[in-house]
Amino acid sequence: MLVFDAWDGLKNLQPDVLMVPIGGGMTMDIADALMIVEWMSPKMVIPCHYNCDFLFKKNGLPADSAMFKREVEKMGFLCTIMHYGDEIEV
Repeated sequence: MLVFDAWDGLKNLQPDVLMVPIGGGMTMDIADALMIVEWMSPKMVIPCHYNCDFLFKKNGLPADSAMFKREVEKMGFLCTIMHYGDEIEV
């Protein structure tokens, strides 16, 4: 888990919609993302930067988006998994 002191500033933000990376590598992994979701208490969470081989050739930043969604929803927040070509209105 990558935790930086600079992340403390995120605790004061309360966005309606939070797009959060879950793929790890040079971005947050699922554990980090769940911590940020808990801190920020958004109305809706959209995971990003994961399982995208066409952008990240090395390992595709694999992540279990279904597990992430379950964990976010256990916290009481809406989680929307988007797929290529999907649109969402917020």
